[in-house]
Formats: sequence, structure tokens, C-alpha cells
Amino acid sequence: MKHAIRTATVFAFASLCLCSGAGAKLVTFQVPGGMYLAGMNDKGQVTGWYIDNRTTAFHGFLRQPDNTVTTFDVPAALTTKQNGFLPPEETIPSGISEDGVITGQYGINHMGGGSFIRAASGAITPFSVGLTTVPYGISPTGWIVGRYRLEGTHRFHAFLRDPTGAKQDVSVPGAHNATYPSVVNRSRAIAGVAGFANGSQAFFRPAHGKAAVFGDSHAEGVAVTGINVAGTVVGYFAQAAEWRQCVSFFRTSDGTITTFTGPDGATDTKAYAINKAGTIAGTYIDSSNKEHGFIRAGDGTLKTVDVEGAAYTDVRFINNKGEIAGTYYNNGTYGFVGKP
Repeated sequence: MKHAIRTATVFAFASLCLCSGAGAKLVTFQVPGGMYLAGMNDKGQVTGWYIDNRTTAFHGFLRQPDNTVTTFDVPAALTTKQNGFLPPEETIPSGISEDGVITGQYGINHMGGGSFIRAASGAITPFSVGLTTVPYGISPTGWIVGRYRLEGTHRFHAFLRDPTGAKQDVSVPGAHNATYPSVVNRSRAIAGVAGFANGSQAFFRPAHGKAAVFGDSHAEGVAVTGINVAGTVVGYFAQAAEWRQCVSFFRTSDGTITTFTGPDGATDTKAYAINKAGTIAGTYIDSSNKEHGFIRAGDGTLKTVDVEGAAYTDVRFINNKGEIAGTYYNNGTYGFVGKP
């Protein structure tokens, strides 16, 4: 059954070219509230969500290559008032395929709801593979990874869902606690984080074969944030319990792990995405506590990305055309897309 579609087109913002280096051009866009990016494809479509400052509701959005922005909501059943008021609805995308299919979750005030798929046409269909289904990522061809809970248990299981709706479980040998698959590539290789008796570890599972666990035994935590077509995984290790002082890593399909940090005494470096050329995008915090974006080429060369006049610049995605997407703050939060 399909939910009624609730969409609204936000006025297209005038393109503004900003420099992050010689020849760099970044086109900005904005939605009416705090903005969070969740995915980008090779067409230059960007999805994410924003928080309505008036109602505190979360709304999904889709930014098109022509820089128009459309917002959308998955209507949830508002039946129970809290303190005399209906709680705010939430629509939270988590990724976008090459064809513009978006997946994510919806609910009410961080409770209830479910998961959804938004077709390129805008039609929204809820789906579930079990209790508390949460999708974390989607491949370029529309395969979705996430977690769900079996009825009568409190343990979460990982899943891979194909575009027809068929589901298969994803297991990590030796994992005792929840398994969180966060990314999946075109060939359906999966990476994420699994819980063990002695803490969390990252994992990589090829399309055909068993999952391999990897990580830094001295780290307080690990996040897996991106994967490319070759099966190279990126993310970061937390060197402190409060998830600061992070060190970025990339792991190639043969199991080799390389760590790196940003320049100029960077205290916190987080890799978020990688494209087929092996170029990595992310952010770092310098010794003066200012946040910058970065692009790291396959040869290890790192380039800083700063939007002129911004209090911070955050790069979250890079596609196979070399375009990046991120946010910056300058008396308001803005998104940007372009080639650095």
C-alpha cells in the first residue's frame, strides 16, 4: 500500500559560485531549516533532511542538478498527543540510488513509524523486513542495507533487500551484539560495524563470501561511512570516548588498511565518502578548532575545501564524476555541490 504523497517544491535558489581553490566552483542551495545530507549520486542529485525551526519536524528533501529543491514527507498516524500537543513528524532519508530512488525512515518524535522507498517519480511506499526496520544505505542499483529486530527479542539483525523486496540476512562471524551494515556498493559488497563482547569492530563482506572483521584495537570506536565499486571502504577510528580525535582510514579489498589525518596539526579527521578513482572526501578540525572539508586523491595528496567567509565547511560526498556535496555555515546553513 502506498502512502499519500506530500511534497512541496522549494523555490530554486540562485546559483552562487564560491572558491575553495584555483578554478573551484561550488553551487549553493538552501532549505528552510537546519540541513543534513544523506546521499549523492552521479547525476548530482542530493538527498537529506532538515529540521523545521518552527515545529521541530524533520522533512526530507531532494536537490536536482538544476538546483531546484523539493521537500517531501511520509505521513505518519498522529493519534497520541504529548503534553496536549501532537508531536512533530519525521522523514529522514538515508541514501539515494543512481536512478534517484531514496530510502530512509519516518516516524513521530523519534518513535514509531517505519521505513520507506521514494521512487524517482515521487511515489512513496513504506516497507518492512521485521520489527523496527531501519535502512542505512542504498547501492547505485537500489539494493538496501539496514537492520531489523525479530519479534520477542531485543537483538538487531542486519539485512540486504533487493529492489523487488526480497530480503536476506547478513551475518558477521563471532558478533554477539547488533550488526549495523551502513554501506553497499554496485556489486553488493557490504561494510559496517558489528558489536562483540570486547567492543565494536568494522566489517567487510564481499558479495559472495564471509564477512571479515577489521579495526584498531586501541580505538574507542569505529564508523564505516563509504565504499566504492572496487570494495575499498572508508571511515574513521575514534581515539577518545567522546568521538573526538578521530583518525580516518581506508581499507582496500585485499585487507590493507591505511590511516591518515588532515594537515596542519589536525585534531579530528573524518572520511565520509570515496569514488571509483579512490578519491576520498571528508572533514577535519585544525589546531584552531575550525572545521574544513578535504579531498584526498589516490596518491595521498590532500586538498582543503573551504567556502569563503564560512564559519565551517563540511564535505560529505563525492561522486564518480568528482563532484562533491556538503554544507557550510554563514548566518545560516547552506548546501553546496560542485567540483573543487
